[in-house]
Amino acid sequence: MSDLDYGAKAETERRPEWRLTGIIFFALLAIIILYATMMILRPFLSAIVLGAILVTITFPYYVRVRDRLRGRGSLAAMVMILGITFLILIPALILGFLLVDQANGLVAHMKSGDATRLVQRMDIIGHLQWLRRFGLDPATIDPRRMILPVMQQIPGWVARNGPAVIGSVAGAVLAFALVLLSSYFFYVEGESIIEQLAILSPLPARYDREFATQFKDVVDATFRGQVTTSLAQGIVTGIGLAIAGVPGAILWGFVATILSLLPMLGVAVVWVPAAVYLFIAASMGDRGYFGAIFLTLWGILVVSTIDNIIRPWAMRGKSQLPAIPLLFAVIGGMDAFGFIGLVIGPLVFSLLMSIIDIYKRSFGLQSSPSKVA
Repeated sequence: MSDLDYGAKAETERRPEWRLTGIIFFALLAIIILYATMMILRPFLSAIVLGAILVTITFPYYVRVRDRLRGRGSLAAMVMILGITFLILIPALILGFLLVDQANGLVAHMKSGDATRLVQRMDIIGHLQWLRRFGLDPATIDPRRMILPVMQQIPGWVARNGPAVIGSVAGAVLAFALVLLSSYFFYVEGESIIEQLAILSPLPARYDREFATQFKDVVDATFRGQVTTSLAQGIVTGIGLAIAGVPGAILWGFVATILSLLPMLGVAVVWVPAAVYLFIAASMGDRGYFGAIFLTLWGILVVSTIDNIIRPWAMRGKSQLPAIPLLFAVIGGMDAFGFIGLVIGPLVFSLLMSIIDIYKRSFGLQSSPSKVA
């Protein structure tokens, strides 16, 4: 018997004995390598996820561009990257300059003391005398003790944190470049990655398709629904504030856009205090009542109702979580993952619901309609 035949025979004899050990060793090695890979990619996780989201949303346009370029995927991906850069970067730069200008104007307004004098002229304690009936001293809960120190600290805070803001802008530019690199990779290799995931998945093909559909629906629901609605509400809020004569209208419109991304908060956090400020200023003769009345009507009739117009249009045919689970998903996701948690949170909750539904269908646990005797 040759050495080769003897080795093959010995290997055949050892295989049943060492099969479990080999599987365990391979599993441990795979876990260690996957953990090391995650540690390496962890600093770039946000850029990778945002790149995947951009590609998911714009992939149909990439396919059209690739078809027109006769299947040249790399060139089509470069065209898409250039288009995304111009569509995002140029408006972002313009908005950034406007926000800086608005912030400077708001700080100048704070330094002028007009807002401070208005708060000091408010007879807040006089209007809170009814609290004495309940044994409370209005002087101890004077809102001016909270409002004035904050207003006086705003200019100093801006001056102290100016370099940090500039540094964060530089970091944002680098992060955007990483997002573009990730997007390019997913454009070119995305279809191949999906095929490989389907091969590696131990689930039936119909469940793989269900998870893929759920992922796309959540991304669409978050960006085409939530982001589009938030942009619309922020824009109309800024327009209303500008017409009403509120200082820093563009800046507050941007703040309204960010706040409207959070469920059950909304842009009312911005326009309601602004309307109250205008009413108080008008009652003291500093301005007319037009701005206060206009902003109140604008907030009720336009800002609050545009959500019911834009969201159904942007999310047509897309499912979304109920309001309270969506609130926990967004806030918890942003706390755990930062800004990308805005998508990851709802995505995890939606996939959890899909897993529960698949489990119930697989084991025949679907509830049957109750019978009334």
